[in-house]
Amino acid sequence: MPIRQVTPDDKLRIWRNFQIGKLLDLTMLDTRQYDRDITDVGYNTVVDSLKDEEGRSLMGAEQEAWFYDTLSESKNRQAIWRIVGQQIVFSQLLLGGSVVDFDAWDGYRKNRARVFDQISNNGISNTIILAGDSHANWVSDLARPNDTSYNELTGDGAFGVEFGGTAVTSASSFGTDISPTSADVISRLFVTDNAELQWSEGSFRGFFTITVDPHTLNATFYGMNDICKYIPPYNQANANLDHLEIANFVVKAGENKLSRPVAGGAVTAGIIKAALNTSSTTIATSASAVGTSASTVHSDTSSDISTSIPTSTAKSDEKFRN
Repeated sequence: MPIRQVTPDDKLRIWRNFQIGKLLDLTMLDTRQYDRDITDVGYNTVVDSLKDEEGRSLMGAEQEAWFYDTLSESKNRQAIWRIVGQQIVFSQLLLGGSVVDFDAWDGYRKNRARVFDQISNNGISNTIILAGDSHANWVSDLARPNDTSYNELTGDGAFGVEFGGTAVTSASSFGTDISPTSADVISRLFVTDNAELQWSEGSFRGFFTITVDPHTLNATFYGMNDICKYIPPYNQANANLDHLEIANFVVKAGENKLSRPVAGGAVTAGIIKAALNTSSTTIATSASAVGTSASTVHSDTSSDISTSIPTSTAKSDEKFRN
């Protein structure tokens, strides 16, 4: 999407900030291209050995320093919310104890830790991170990975919230044309293995909207019933509106976590953490527990998570592109 040039002397810069009165700052980052240290794009798996390097940066030194200054300036000017738009999943995502995508923030762990340090050391509240790229839906409390002070049931110990949206039309990273039932098997594994992850959904293509006021932020996720529905000629009257609301989340100003019960205690699609304790079925905690061998859905681009999933839930071992 074309944007206005940010500075006259840097044509590659797209990172910028929008101040919306005292209500919020919308901070847009470039976590894809700008001065980014080497990433894993499906063949250079050396990144696994680099993920914990201290100096490794996802944004480059200039953008990273600017981001921290922008967060602090937003607090100092008494903006209520800090909404950070960027391209990839921020929270840790493990499956069976292993990282599933080194092309996300999991491949830049020290950089992620520095973001948490900036937020926690400076008392910056009401931070919301937006993510995409993984072709699946994720909602997490923002908490340091493996931090025992974070309580996944109450949300205490979190620093904010992350909302990750799926693709509009591109195939799910859980499997092309995967059914909601099969996707939920994988989502249950993710929600079980990741304390911060409060909701996962991998079948529907769709989008989410956010509404903000001084007291509450509301995120509503929608799934499209049919992404191919088209009635020519194209115009507003013939737009594809065949969608349903699949989950709704609330964040209250000052709480720095998802309001409990998460999603009001129920979702139309996907798995919320509360379901792990209320489901009458046996909870699968690893791919082997499902009773099938594991195969890999992977990508030779930077657009999808690489994850081991039960073979019964994926149509094929396939490469997806945007």
